Amino acid sequence: MIALASPAAALYARRELIGELARRELRDRHTGQLLGVLWAYGHPLLLMLLYTFLFAYVFPARAGIGSGIRDYSVNVFAGIVPWLAFQDILARSPSILVGHANLVKQIVFPTEVLPVKTALASALPFSVGLAFAVGYAAWHGTLSWFVLALPLVVAFQLVAMVGVAFLLAAGGVFFRDLRDLVTVFCAVNLFAQPILYNPFATPRWLELVFLANPFSYLVWCWQDVLFHGAPMHPVAWVVFPLGSLGVLALGWMVFERTRHSFGDAL
Repeated sequence: MIALASPAAALYARRELIGELARRELRDRHTGQLLGVLWAYGHPLLLMLLYTFLFAYVFPARAGIGSGIRDYSVNVFAGIVPWLAFQDILARSPSILVGHANLVKQIVFPTEVLPVKTALASALPFSVGLAFAVGYAAWHGTLSWFVLALPLVVAFQLVAMVGVAFLLAAGGVFFRDLRDLVTVFCAVNLFAQPILYNPFATPRWLELVFLANPFSYLVWCWQDVLFHGAPMHPVAWVVFPLGSLGVLALGWMVFERTRHSFGDAL
């Protein structure tokens, strides 16, 4: 906790700057487009509609839960929404400092706000996807009192996203091919998480892959909240929060220790 006090204090002190930069990034990403910043929120919604069509109508699948049978497309949404948000920050992080080289080279500019504003700009558009997933789960009757844990899951995901942004942003300054490696990882990792599979008919070897994948613990927490309606993966509720805080501490440490070399490398 002591290791997290420094970044928390530094970022809180610059919260207004971070909010303004995140707003500008969302606006600038879609400059010149007809719908402008609305497209940032429309894109996740269109993805959710596409997945609804695929898993509810094209590839309808049922899963047994106790004595009942339930459409596990809710399970897919519970995993795909957080992963798409995380995938976005993974893809953008290696280029954060490289793309703002003019600001990084200014001694007075607080470079630590750049990864944070990018993480927020990646997460905010998927609030639409989150609302869709919650509504879809309510429609299918999979919500329970355990949905009250959703804000906690969202908060820890944001913490993890900021930590990853710090880590990859620092690495991207010195290893320019890191972005390409991350792109390949994101494409493969979708199939190495418990997202697209029937949770009650998964081969044993695939379950071992899920256990070895740190992103699975994030997905399991989301699925417990929106699909199972109970903490069916208790280990995930320990690993995910602690892992999120650990990633933030590690990312901040790497960022701080390499900060003095950013200007020369850029």
